[in-house]
Amino acid sequence: MSEQPNQSSNKANIKENKRDLQARYVYMDALFDFIIKINQINSVPEIIWHLAQHTIKSLDFEDCVIYLLEEDDVTLKQVAAYGPKSPYQEKIINPITLKIGEGIVGRCAKSKQSVIVKDTSKDPNYIVDDQSRASELAVPIIFKNKVLGVIDSEHSQRGFFSNEHQRYLEILASALASKLTAEQNVETLEELVNAIGESKKLSDIYLEISNLTFVTRSKEELYTRIHEIISRQVKAQSFFVVLYNKQTNKFSFPYIQDDNAVHQFNFQLPDRDTNNLLVAEVIKRQKAYLLESEDLKILFKQNRLIFRDKIPTSWMAVPFEIDDEFSGAIAMQSYDQSIQFSYENKEFLTFLGQHISSAIGRKIQEQRLQYQALHDQATGIPNRALFMDRLEHAFSLVIDKSKSALSVLFIDLDDFKLINDKYGHQKGDLLLRVAANQIGSLLSKSDTLARIGGDEFAVLLESNVSQARAIQIANLILERMRHPIRIDNVQITTSISIGIALIDKSIDSAESLLKNASHAMYHAKKQGKNNIKIYEVGLHQAILKERVLIEELKIAIEKKQLIFYFQPIVNLASQKVVGFEALMRWDHPTKGIIAPGEFIQVAEQNNLIREIDRQLLVSVGRQLQEWGKLNNDPIYISFNISAHRFVDSLLIKEIKQTIRQFSLDPSRLVIELTESVLMENIGKARHLFHQLKLIGVKISLDDFGTGYSSLSYLNHLPFDILKIDRSFVTNINHQTPDHPIINMIVALAKTMQISLVAEGIETELQLEKLTEMGCQYGQGYHFAKPVPKTIAEQLVVNTNLSDKFTENASQFGRS
Repeated sequence: MSEQPNQSSNKANIKENKRDLQARYVYMDALFDFIIKINQINSVPEIIWHLAQHTIKSLDFEDCVIYLLEEDDVTLKQVAAYGPKSPYQEKIINPITLKIGEGIVGRCAKSKQSVIVKDTSKDPNYIVDDQSRASELAVPIIFKNKVLGVIDSEHSQRGFFSNEHQRYLEILASALASKLTAEQNVETLEELVNAIGESKKLSDIYLEISNLTFVTRSKEELYTRIHEIISRQVKAQSFFVVLYNKQTNKFSFPYIQDDNAVHQFNFQLPDRDTNNLLVAEVIKRQKAYLLESEDLKILFKQNRLIFRDKIPTSWMAVPFEIDDEFSGAIAMQSYDQSIQFSYENKEFLTFLGQHISSAIGRKIQEQRLQYQALHDQATGIPNRALFMDRLEHAFSLVIDKSKSALSVLFIDLDDFKLINDKYGHQKGDLLLRVAANQIGSLLSKSDTLARIGGDEFAVLLESNVSQARAIQIANLILERMRHPIRIDNVQITTSISIGIALIDKSIDSAESLLKNASHAMYHAKKQGKNNIKIYEVGLHQAILKERVLIEELKIAIEKKQLIFYFQPIVNLASQKVVGFEALMRWDHPTKGIIAPGEFIQVAEQNNLIREIDRQLLVSVGRQLQEWGKLNNDPIYISFNISAHRFVDSLLIKEIKQTIRQFSLDPSRLVIELTESVLMENIGKARHLFHQLKLIGVKISLDDFGTGYSSLSYLNHLPFDILKIDRSFVTNINHQTPDHPIINMIVALAKTMQISLVAEGIETELQLEKLTEMGCQYGQGYHFAKPVPKTIAEQLVVNTNLSDKFTENASQFGRS
């Protein structure tokens, strides 16, 4: 029976979002480091080895091999690697070659598209090189639609590689392609510079443009610097950058400078058909244009030029491709007959176009990643990281007395988990998006709405802040969310609970203000949901009590005061003990034995649960080792893990370490999971189950039959044990002779060859009925209450239940 309370999904999502954010920063750092190294390392082999052994290694891939296309244009040769293929510095063991189209690498080169293979055992094209691995990612190195090579990585874990991995490797491949072709481009461009009489080397221009991504802090600064660099070589009276979004079929003008008109960013062309513009034709045809006065007069009359107040005398534009989403062009024009663009000018700009597009593309990608890191993907609004940044900034203004007031609203959708259960996660996500839109429509531009995690939102009020306004906004939100919301022809009725906190002298940090609003929200829920609660001093006392509990809990962890009681699990037919469920207790020095319900949630909320679980896992391992010396029978111990540890990547490592430390048979360890934990983390469940099965640890589903989706889980997740919830066992009495649900569960377990344990057996009648129905195992007060290990040890020595043992066990209270 589970002893730990259900943990809401918000904390798990916050941790998951934090890990995703940290991973993205690692990837961005690796990307930026490599781009910088491109311009510092002159040798192509050196930069290729640096990419393999430093950049890709930093992404936590297990291996990497870089292939380059030979001069025959059909053979791919291994030229750099890291991992088992290259245990020594810059040397490949048994390098191989592949033909275009051969294997996954060859298929990637032939298609000019990245390939992710989630399970290599199912791909007939998979070729084993140094050793067989479970998944593979191959990304082509392409320049101007010509394949130069392939970056290939493999991993021992099935489904390891994600679209995120693919996106980062594609950026790295693009940068490497530019480096591989740089020498030829620079030579050609230098000839053009000499032809137009310019003295600056194009290699310097190329380097300068390549570095712009890293030395500029915004897209606006990037465009300004590109203009400055080109203007040193080609004089013009008008310069503009145009971007085209292929998915929306819309043109934008992020930068325009015109001597006779404007100099601004994000220029708008109201009431104009931008698809009719000449520069739009350049972008869509991906063809450079050079036009003189007579042609421009006609185009001016056709309203195809951006500016309508003066006819240019010379006009030039070159297109560029950025990625599948964006393309664009750089255009220049003059109004003076003495400034006429030449063919050499057009060629010069054309050659620079690829490098300019790379710089713009990297800046767009950088800002896209920054946006993704700071915004919630499901709703598009700021996430917790961005909200806290704005809250801390506003808090600092209050401290500096630049701002007088501040208020935070903490909003939670009531019973959102039930909505997900009933309508599915897809509709649940759509509901969150609609809720965000409706709440946001009630706020001013200076306010910030963010999704904090799960079904929780927060609002930062910075203008006209008062308790009256905070209550007014909260009431408006409450009223708006009372109305049913239509999602895909389904009417969903929901409500919300709101906590309000205003800054005062007792608030010492931005986090404290948010936490106060959160506490107020939970009190609003306790008062019946669909409610508003303002943080008050009384709530502060509850917080102080919690802080005392946290400090005592830290001491308990340090002094190892957290222990296990053990309740025997019995073979109903033979009455022999086959295992124990380990139930956590806090052996407090002054308060005595404390049940986990009084402290586990606090431990989870304050990042103490990992150390608690680690200590208790070691305790279980030591107990199994000691008991194994007392009895040769394979007695097992089952124990629960919290929702927080369910998504913790260190859990598997800790279990393996415990098995090694105590030389355990892994099958004697049983991990118990509740259905609520699975429902919150079903995506992580499959991976965890796979890892546990590889180790040999068994898995038990607790409280079976009480949830909405138990049967569906059995089809997808390989459980070893089902535990019939005590509510079904309690109903076994003389008044209810038939028990169809238990009969169904017994039949299901037999069909699927899963062991079955009945929880909460308290009477002889319940024991008899369960045995008749074919239930194999059980636990409950009829056999024994949870007892300390010294008492439980009697059953390890002699697994037969006895009156003497029951008498010793009866002194201990209920679990």
